[in-house]
Amino acid sequence: MTIKLYWHRGAGRSDPNRQNFGDFLSPLIVEAVSKKKVEYAPLSHADMMAIGTILANEPKAKRFGFKRRVHIWGSGCGQEHESFSSRHYYHAVRGQETRARVEDGNALEAALGDPGLLCPGLISRPDKKWHVGFVPHYLDQQLPEAQMFIQGNPEVKFINVFQSPLDVLRDIASCEFVVSSSLHGLIVADAFGVPNIRARLSHGLIDELKFTDYYSAFGILPPELLEAGQLSSVWGKLEELHQAHSRPGLEALQLGLERSFPAIN
Repeated sequence: MTIKLYWHRGAGRSDPNRQNFGDFLSPLIVEAVSKKKVEYAPLSHADMMAIGTILANEPKAKRFGFKRRVHIWGSGCGQEHESFSSRHYYHAVRGQETRARVEDGNALEAALGDPGLLCPGLISRPDKKWHVGFVPHYLDQQLPEAQMFIQGNPEVKFINVFQSPLDVLRDIASCEFVVSSSLHGLIVADAFGVPNIRARLSHGLIDELKFTDYYSAFGILPPELLEAGQLSSVWGKLEELHQAHSRPGLEALQLGLERSFPAIN
């Protein structure tokens, strides 16, 4: 059997060099956990939604006559005003913010966590090669602050989110510390136990709620972050950040995600 999975493709739909690794991680994780083949399907024909801030696409699709009931496994919200139909099968959601936005309390029993936390199962863990990895969101890659941080620090490994997902995983896992404005850069670092800090570089362009949602699955508030002009300050904080880094209940979230995977026949 093949699982028909919906995920956000963006410009990567037609250009393989613009496939954002966090979105295209979804079919790899679903295939690894289910041990079934996975193919892309639009919401009108999908069995399942997984990784991504994609639940808001469901109400949009419904306005065009979309009536299918979909298995939700780890998807998340992006905006405060959003609410999501109770008619779907909620096996897991990314965090407490998403859970609270599902109508009729239909996700109260759903597991919590982003399925990207299961990514260590996709690769062999590499040796450490880099002091600091920098994973800018694709909207941030050409910002002057990002370019200065990359070019002015030979110990920084620039990790391009448009690489293949497996290459991004290997790069992140090979770093001793990660600075990322990409949510899935942070999630992958957490999954591999790599201490990390968020950089907020593009104000107003990247949803804030998805970060709060992700961290709520651990029962914590969003940790300290770096603003655009503070990137270089990370060098004076590395030891402190290493010691302070904590993701309580990580293994329990990973186990809950595995156990909550839907039986799709």
